[in-house]
Amino acid sequence: MTMRCTIALLLTLLSTGAQAQALGLIARNTSDSIVLRWAPADHVAWRANNVTGYRVERLLIDENTTRRTKWTPIGADRFVPLTLEQMKSRFAVDHPWAGAVAQLLHGAKGESVPSDLVAASQVADAQRMEWSMCMLMADMDAGMADALGLRCVDRSIAKDANYLYRVIAMDPTRPDTAVVAVNRAWGAEPIPHGPLIASDEREQEVQLRWEAPIAGAFSGYWVERSTDGNRWQRMHQRPFIPTSSTGELAGIIYWSDTTIVANYRPMKYRVLGITPFGEVSNEAPVIIAMGRDRTPPTAAAITEVKDERGKLVVHWEHRDPSLDLKGYLVEKSHASNGAYYPLHRDLLAPGTKRFADTSSFLLGENHYRIAAFDTSGNRMNSNPGYGFLIDSIAPAPPFGLTGRIDSSGAVTVKWRLGKEPDIMGYRVFFANAADHEFNNLTPLPIQDTVFTDTLQVRTLTKRIHYKVVAVDRNYNHSAFSGMLTLERPDLVAPVAPVFKHYSVSDTAVTIDFIGSTSADLKLHRLLRKAPGEETWKEVLVLPASDKRRSWTDRTVSGPAYYSYTMVAIDSAGNSSARAVPLNVRVHQKSKHAAAVQVKATRVDERTVQVSWQKAPGAVHHYVVYRALNDGAMVVMGHVSGSASTYSDIRLAGKGSYTYHVQAVFDDGLSSAVVQAASPVVVP
Repeated sequence: MTMRCTIALLLTLLSTGAQAQALGLIARNTSDSIVLRWAPADHVAWRANNVTGYRVERLLIDENTTRRTKWTPIGADRFVPLTLEQMKSRFAVDHPWAGAVAQLLHGAKGESVPSDLVAASQVADAQRMEWSMCMLMADMDAGMADALGLRCVDRSIAKDANYLYRVIAMDPTRPDTAVVAVNRAWGAEPIPHGPLIASDEREQEVQLRWEAPIAGAFSGYWVERSTDGNRWQRMHQRPFIPTSSTGELAGIIYWSDTTIVANYRPMKYRVLGITPFGEVSNEAPVIIAMGRDRTPPTAAAITEVKDERGKLVVHWEHRDPSLDLKGYLVEKSHASNGAYYPLHRDLLAPGTKRFADTSSFLLGENHYRIAAFDTSGNRMNSNPGYGFLIDSIAPAPPFGLTGRIDSSGAVTVKWRLGKEPDIMGYRVFFANAADHEFNNLTPLPIQDTVFTDTLQVRTLTKRIHYKVVAVDRNYNHSAFSGMLTLERPDLVAPVAPVFKHYSVSDTAVTIDFIGSTSADLKLHRLLRKAPGEETWKEVLVLPASDKRRSWTDRTVSGPAYYSYTMVAIDSAGNSSARAVPLNVRVHQKSKHAAAVQVKATRVDERTVQVSWQKAPGAVHHYVVYRALNDGAMVVMGHVSGSASTYSDIRLAGKGSYTYHVQAVFDDGLSSAVVQAASPVVVP
């Protein structure tokens, strides 16, 4: 029979039994038997099953057959607690547990119904206590587990057989079944060794600690002590049952030996575990521990801290010093609630009453305390004492000033921390001009190396100046620091540039513009939108030093529309408004020759005649354009392809008139636009 069939059979057997929810079952495989231990999960099930009992059955798991074997009853028909008479005959009068178990099982019980919820809760608590005590005593002693009907020993077993056991609670109102498997081929299970322990050596006391076992390997413990390592003495008459205490680490068990009479007598300790089957560990790790002197000496008292020739001298007295006093340690702190550090390496001898502080830092806060040590290393601190020196030396001027002003007028000034340990703070001064008197911005010294201020940014005063003074604890003021000059932010945008004139051919766009007139101009930026582009792209950057005001874009191709705009940037990074966009149309590059020798001649006050030499090819018509005062070209008229002149009789008054001619051929294509040799000026 395969292992898969075995597991399937096991699952089938489990599915046919009652749901195991309130009954726990464990097993132990020994050399000649299998021991079963079970326990109900609450006091209600325990009381009911004490009457109806439990039935134990066994099933042989045979991997070599597909036949389903039957459950075989083991032991008595019913496992129930012993009667009072049976307990009296089986256990001695001085048995450590029998009397308590007999009382809990057969002692007189009140049968009256509780009158209210409080009484009912008290009865339930008492029943839970009885159940938990019986379960504990069943763990401590196998005889008590038998007496409570919670244990079975199966000796009719084969050497390498694989068994499945089940314990069935017979209470018809709460049917329950627990199952456990035991493989004899794995061999007998050894009794676990006692836990690994550690110690905390105290005054005439040793506290032991160890980790709580995993999965309930031990229910209780015997703590043993030995003076020679051969003979062990148990330190308590009843097994030690751990209970959690507030403040103790989770998963750690503590036990204290308070029977030590004298310190510094080494003794050996070990802890033996008691399993839920009532078995006690045979071996356990051993440690050596002893009580130690943990009583500190009496405290010294600081009487005064005096300035003696520029040094602080600590004086103290020590009434009724301890007999085991070893010496003193003088410690110092720079703050009342700060950490103390020692002022010397070796202890001062007993009888010493003064100590001179020769450390370099004496001008700040000087808090002292005297630590008395005994021969065991215990210490006792005195109350702190305070001393100070008279200081008339001013600190050095602050240095390393830096700062900035943001666009909102917020000022940040920083400087380096002075090296003097008694610096209390700093005062900040300002002036709007370097030769003016500096005014104090901080009536009280600030305890920082950063100062913030707020300024008006829209003002004609472009700069502000700062100086800083250091102040020590005795209000000695340093000289002024070096002057820090900051410029107020420029928030005024420059004047925007303006497009003046442009011309377009089929290969280029020429743009003339009037630049920004702002004094702090840094550069011009020309932007363009090509066909299919949604955003402006920079095509030209002219620094303020570049005086060009005309630029030709030779990267265009037609037919297409292009848009241009321009902005000015000043030295503060402010950007002007964009120039009014210039939109131009670049025509498709002509494949035909254009008209030549285009001329414009004023005939009279109201007429200008435009003439040209015909373009070769099949010209359909000519288009005549006119621009007034360098403005945009407008179409003035169309003439037949056989014509070579055009009369403009619609002059708009005074100004400079520029004319252009373009030939349009029968195939629909156009020539280049040809400008007249010179403009016509109408005065």
